[in-house]
Amino acid sequence: SAASDVYKRQEFIPVARETKDSAAVRHFPFASKLSATFGKKELAMGSSIVSALVWLVCLIWRPASVWGFVACYILANIGMGFFNTIIWAMITDVIDDAEVRNGVREDGTIYSVYSFARKLGQAFSSGLVGALLGIIGYTEATAFDPAVTRGIFNMACIAPIIGFVCIVLALAFLYPLNKKKVEENVAELAARRNK
Repeated sequence: SAASDVYKRQEFIPVARETKDSAAVRHFPFASKLSATFGKKELAMGSSIVSALVWLVCLIWRPASVWGFVACYILANIGMGFFNTIIWAMITDVIDDAEVRNGVREDGTIYSVYSFARKLGQAFSSGLVGALLGIIGYTEATAFDPAVTRGIFNMACIAPIIGFVCIVLALAFLYPLNKKKVEENVAELAARRNK
């Protein structure tokens, strides 16, 4: 991790993780209120943009202190926490949309496809990290070489920027369920059930 290899401060890893997780849990009540106000897609896009921007600032800033990096890590993960919270509610919107279009409720099929895609993404990202570490020349012997630690820092910032930008683009151009469309689907399903 950047905290241990770049800053040579392993003791900050549990502090960063616990603080990030604690901050993420505190935002849960706000996620439902914000998504009701702005829409789930819109909140997911906004939080992903904020996270990407935090990592971009970190990349440009290159904090000399591990505390600066940990602050960026926590802030970016709060944004990601909103996305991870909202994504589960977005699945329900997909199920509703499929029912509106097909006339059949397919909860199990949609959840299983989502779960499988998520597992594929997690496996791909784990493999990608290993490949990127190899590309930057990371080995046990080179772990603290300046070129390698710069590469680790860059990877720790650039990889999430690319990921969040991909999320925003996918939501903007591939995911049609904005707040207005979700509300239309809810009204349509309510009307069908009240017949």
